[in-house]
Amino acid sequence: MECFLAYQMHGYDDHLRKVHIMNMKRYIEQLLEDIKDSKKVAKKRVVNITALRSGGELNEYNIIEDDNPTGIKLSDLFNIDQVFFPERCFLDNEQISVLTDAIESLWKAYGFNPIFHDKLPVSLRYSQFRNYLNQIVYPVPGEPVDVELCDYLPQHCPFAEECPVAIEDFEFFNKRNASA
Repeated sequence: MECFLAYQMHGYDDHLRKVHIMNMKRYIEQLLEDIKDSKKVAKKRVVNITALRSGGELNEYNIIEDDNPTGIKLSDLFNIDQVFFPERCFLDNEQISVLTDAIESLWKAYGFNPIFHDKLPVSLRYSQFRNYLNQIVYPVPGEPVDVELCDYLPQHCPFAEECPVAIEDFEFFNKRNASA
């Protein structure tokens, strides 16, 4: 709905919306190049950030024993701000799919393992990845860090109205309460 309003606000009709999506092609290509560049320096950035957290003693650092771990905003770690990732309503399905795959590989390059529900569509995965860029993370060199990208609580999900997982959970919750 908010994208429809954005298009209306800018005076786009359906034809102009399609032209806009086609013009996004070069922008997406550049964004994919930025993601590729960020992946090239991933291990070095994680090591440097971890060394800073531990006062330079990288081999001695253990995040579990750290009384005051300091994290970094994911977009700062990737050196690609959230604003550079278009909202999904400005993308076609192919662009969403390509960007989602690229972002997932970027996460893995930095040692993060994104965890989604199996039923979550690619378009919502992209939105979750995009939203998570403003979260604080705690990378650990050489160790994968699992990141749960769905809290499975429909009342707190920004995508609950269109997410099959949230809708299914919400329907189950309503049926359970109706029979009680």
